[in-house]
Amino acid sequence: MPDNQEKTRITHPTRIATLANFFSVLRAFLTLPIVYSLANDWIGWTVTLVLFAIVTDWLDGYFARRAHEVSDLGKFLDPVADSIAIAGVVLFISLDETRSFPFWFFIFYMLRQLTITLSGVYMLNHTHVVHGSNIVGKWTVGITALAILLYIVREEETGFIILVIATALATISWIQYIIRNLSETNSASY
Repeated sequence: MPDNQEKTRITHPTRIATLANFFSVLRAFLTLPIVYSLANDWIGWTVTLVLFAIVTDWLDGYFARRAHEVSDLGKFLDPVADSIAIAGVVLFISLDETRSFPFWFFIFYMLRQLTITLSGVYMLNHTHVVHGSNIVGKWTVGITALAILLYIVREEETGFIILVIATALATISWIQYIIRNLSETNSASY
């Protein structure tokens, strides 16, 4: 087989059992041990688990592209896993009286995720297309994870600055997702 031959898809786009999907599901399930380690103030373990969750986010995308296993389920699972992990940890640290993580971010984040998900489902029902995350959305997840890490290690002033940046990126991507989902739905209606 020549080295320059184009790679072909090794799985069907509707396949469920892929390595990429495994990493997405694993990331969602890491929420419980992260919160448990936070509740016990095991900061070293918490940081390790959060970093591992971040690595699984990178790995799911890497393996989906590398093995040509990008699937509709994976496009759905990846942001859902991000949302579960972020929302679970943010809820815990915002309710933790020893930290000053702002609860407004949890409300903002949940409202954003709910409206993006609902508009995405609406689009799927009308177009039968599942879109993945856009670049601003991916940056939002990374910057939000950094802000969370800073609050976990009690670097709250720097964490707040990073959280403001994450909020700005989240707002931009929120608008982009809603516009994309609604405009594609409208164009599919004609």
